[in-house]
Amino acid sequence: MEDNINWIIDEKYIDRAHYYRGKIISQFCFLEMTMSMIITESFTSDRELGNQMYHTLLERMTFENKRASFLVIIYGRAAENKTKYKHIFKELSELNELRNQFAHYPLIPTIADWDDETGIGLAKFRDKPNAIRFKIDELEDILERINRLDYLLNQEFRES
Repeated sequence: MEDNINWIIDEKYIDRAHYYRGKIISQFCFLEMTMSMIITESFTSDRELGNQMYHTLLERMTFENKRASFLVIIYGRAAENKTKYKHIFKELSELNELRNQFAHYPLIPTIADWDDETGIGLAKFRDKPNAIRFKIDELEDILERINRLDYLLNQEFRES
């Protein structure tokens, strides 16, 4: 299976790719933990019971299961929340799709027609091989979106 990409190994590129890939996955973990805590806190204010629920149940749930549970909880609080928080659930879905790409798609060792600071590429093989390219500013934007959403969830839904 041959495509039009010229492959070379570039250690700076690999290091940059590992940095951004790791940082995106790591920041997403914090976002997922925030959702887990919101779900837990919606059922109990007892810290010990909440910790038990978190470690026993929520740590076994996929992100999508947590997102669906979170949606039911937030929409259940008030009918107007469906409109008020629609953008949050859209953003959660989009960021989860990006997170899955960084977690599951193999790194393209390098793409020869990119300069030193261009970004990184991931290989998507579903249906047909495809390179997904991310420029540095796009990677920084993804990180900012994750952090902004984590902050918003903490402000809107966590008990003080």
